[in-house]
Amino acid sequence: MTHHRIELDWMGQKIITLRDLWPPNLRAVIVGINPAPRSVEIGHYYQGNMGQALFRRLRNLGILDQQTDGFEDDQALRIGIGFTDVVKRPTSNAAEVKPEELAFGRSILEAELAARQVPLVIFAFKKAAETMLGKFHGNGFISTSALGNASAFVMPGPYESAATANATLKDLQDYWGH
Repeated sequence: MTHHRIELDWMGQKIITLRDLWPPNLRAVIVGINPAPRSVEIGHYYQGNMGQALFRRLRNLGILDQQTDGFEDDQALRIGIGFTDVVKRPTSNAAEVKPEELAFGRSILEAELAARQVPLVIFAFKKAAETMLGKFHGNGFISTSALGNASAFVMPGPYESAATANATLKDLQDYWGH
């Protein structure tokens, strides 16, 4: 099975990380803060418990198939969902990411999103969204001009009440079905 590991220069340092995944039939991109070491080790996005929760939600919405023949990021690529992170350096905890890395990554990602004319940006975590969009309240679809013509959706947090999370996710399901 293919993996998505790559060696690249990140702020003057050679690192092993996950490459950005941009499908040719781009419908959306999922943006995280930075990759977890476990994901880099395996070579696929969102391989830890929190990441698997993201994929479970996408399966429950009918965006991804319940059964996969490998890794969910590969399945998502086939239906037009890409993957990237604001910061490329893997850490065990997003709190280990330095403010200068967030600023550096933000400028690169803004240019990449604009160049690719991404229709929908799905932020896996609120911190990724706040890095790109600034402070805001809530989650779900966020009104912003910071991403050009792209719609922005922030996934509900892991401690969100089930009722609120389900209502928010229903909006994403409705959008995806259009």
